[in-house]
Amino acid sequence: MKNNEMRIRKLDSSVLVAKEEPFSCEVLSKLLEREGFDVVGRANELDDLIQKIHTKKPKCVIVEANLIGKETNHLLKELSEASSRPKLVLFFNTSNSKELTKALDANFNGYLYSDDRLEELYKCLLYIQTQSKYYSDGFKDLMKRLGVNEVDSDTQKKLKTLTKREKQILYLVTEGLTGHEISDSLCISYRTLANHKQNLIQKLGIDSNRQLLKFALQIKSYINTL
Repeated sequence: MKNNEMRIRKLDSSVLVAKEEPFSCEVLSKLLEREGFDVVGRANELDDLIQKIHTKKPKCVIVEANLIGKETNHLLKELSEASSRPKLVLFFNTSNSKELTKALDANFNGYLYSDDRLEELYKCLLYIQTQSKYYSDGFKDLMKRLGVNEVDSDTQKKLKTLTKREKQILYLVTEGLTGHEISDSLCISYRTLANHKQNLIQKLGIDSNRQLLKFALQIKSYINTL
């Protein structure tokens, strides 16, 4: 009974595979089909991927980070206009902390690392049918190695309310600069700096300058992308 239920769930999860290298894309598609997933399309370029999302209407898209490149916002905008938005699983294949933070900020449904085994992908595809987010063990290990913490949507919203100056101050706080060093660096008075810090504390919903430092250090890699 359990195996039959699993087979139905796989067939119900129509998948579109998007990888830059055609041969690799074809191989992964065949492996997914052999495992029982319904592969409805393949894409090797971003424009082709977007077109097939609209025409094939897959329930899930497996996309390689290299294929998206710097066009993540473009892809997300197109998805927002789709009649039925698919779940997105990202294959991340670099060790760049800035790119990793941007990928997390894009809020995909599943995150896999290039070193993951195929079983991890199968598990992810089934998991995101009923759950909101999946991180493979390989991806979580990469986050740990690069010192990147996931920033939740509530924190992202708070950070978007910050002014350019407040973002600069938050970054300099993580660099270990004293108040006087920060004010000198930004050519502002110490009193003006104190006012900016108070605004930061209020906007971020924290209690003190000490908490501000702790908060900033926890999301340091993310701050670098603001």
